[in-house]
Amino acid sequence: MVMPLKNEIKDFACSQGADLVGVARVEIYSDYLAEVRERSRETAAQLEDYMVPRSETSFFERLSQPRETLPDAQAIIILGVGAYDKNAVYTNLWKQLCGKTARTYSCYPVVRQIARKVADFIEESGYKAVPGQDVPLKFVADRIGLGAYGKNGLLLTEQCGSYVGFRSVVTDMPVAPDRFEKMTPPCEDCEVCLQACPTRALYAPYKVNPRLCINPLTRKQKYIQPELRLKMQNWICGCDICQEVCPVNRKLVARDADPRSGFDSLHHASHKYLDNIERNPLLTDILGEAYPDVIRRNAAIALANIGKGRAEALEALKTSLASAKGELRQYYLWAISTLQDTPNAPD
Repeated sequence: MVMPLKNEIKDFACSQGADLVGVARVEIYSDYLAEVRERSRETAAQLEDYMVPRSETSFFERLSQPRETLPDAQAIIILGVGAYDKNAVYTNLWKQLCGKTARTYSCYPVVRQIARKVADFIEESGYKAVPGQDVPLKFVADRIGLGAYGKNGLLLTEQCGSYVGFRSVVTDMPVAPDRFEKMTPPCEDCEVCLQACPTRALYAPYKVNPRLCINPLTRKQKYIQPELRLKMQNWICGCDICQEVCPVNRKLVARDADPRSGFDSLHHASHKYLDNIERNPLLTDILGEAYPDVIRRNAAIALANIGKGRAEALEALKTSLASAKGELRQYYLWAISTLQDTPNAPD
């Protein structure tokens, strides 16, 4: 009875748009927790560097124990959706003064909705199911062979490269775990991602320093040092640099965009800063008061990095300076002075 039901769940998930589906057994992922602690010791990273509120002091402990989410949990269903679509083929953006957003961010509403539908499907059978991010998603996916870690710390998959958004469904349904053959990562003789990382956040193979990674830098309100700003290129939310140079991803063919993709705060909490913008927006358009300070700050930094010699970049910053207050104003002044090739404004 268990196996046909398991296959029904997988078929249903795929019918809803999942590209990857796997079932893992419930266990305490103590080795994951040990890795996080080792990384934190090596980099002096704090919770906020991982985008975790300081108040959630036991976040990683809870994440490593699925039964903290559902006491009677019997299985973890891992769902993945590929994010490399035709809206994510970024070309000539510097010339157009456009910003870039990490490709997987736009697929989070898609995989979140799929996880909710899979949970509903299971609950209709009389079992409990909790969709979300309550397990170490990439770590578990690696364990069951859906992919394998690359040297950039991201999961590489055969179907979608590393451009995958993951979610889980923790359930008390007695679903047998999958027995995948362990995928061999194709990175043995390749370190192109480490060499490409402008901030050296990839400080060793398979190790990422969250304090230097552009991805969290663009999403936090925390002060960004000028030397890091100059390395952020035109990323306004997230970063794909290590993925763009990856030989595995360079073989991908862009698919049609899922109509559910995009920035939707209703279906993903982190999109609160991204509502009302496109994936590669004109930087000069998002400097004004209509956008959150985090996005305006990132747009100013991006213009400083790619707008040198462009009168419209400098004019847009000067025009928007009047509405910039507090620390945001200092970023605008810094961007203006950088474009004018004069000493930076005081920080």
